[in-house]
Amino acid sequence: MTIQPNLEEPGLLRTDRSPDRRERKRTRTRLMIQAEAFRLFGEKGYPETTVEEIADAAAISPSTFFRYFPSKEDVVLWDEYDALSLDLLEERPADEPVAETMRLVIRESLAGLYRRDPGQLLARVRLEFTVPELRARFFDAQAHGTEQLVPLLRQKKGAADELHVRVTASALLGAVMVALDRWQAADGTADLLALVDEATDALADCARELETSRRRSRKSM
Repeated sequence: MTIQPNLEEPGLLRTDRSPDRRERKRTRTRLMIQAEAFRLFGEKGYPETTVEEIADAAAISPSTFFRYFPSKEDVVLWDEYDALSLDLLEERPADEPVAETMRLVIRESLAGLYRRDPGQLLARVRLEFTVPELRARFFDAQAHGTEQLVPLLRQKKGAADELHVRVTASALLGAVMVALDRWQAADGTADLLALVDEATDALADCARELETSRRRSRKSM
């Protein structure tokens, strides 16, 4: 799962919560193209696979490919849960702590991908962590996604402090990135969601340690 801009309008997160029939059809087509692309990446390698070959395997023209994906990189980075994450965010209680809301939204979005096709998710994560241009785009997408989520979280949580929201979102995404990296390094043999829980628990432990240390420092002043 990546928090990234909408492919329809570069730089913007989707805000329409209920996709219509046309959008559902576009999602199905994207999933079909993506499946063929990952099949070819597995057979030939990512650098060696061309857009023309992906289009041919999906029985579409290259120009049609570019109507669904701006580039070959976007075939790897896109997933159907990018927009659904906003629905999950909207469903959380307004009085829920920011950290818990973010943790549950990220975990559930990732769980959807993991349950649907763990093999393709593993191939995708491996590419995002090992192909330099994809790694750069992947982490850039996380940064931009965080920037766009901060005002949405603040709006939902009322007068939540911007620094608090930004740090919380960035820290949780960082913990999930560590879990994903460990999962792909272990060839997907571990339980991904258990690794995510372990990573977020470690983050919570660190926060408690920092709070304890801060209190001790204040007492000694």
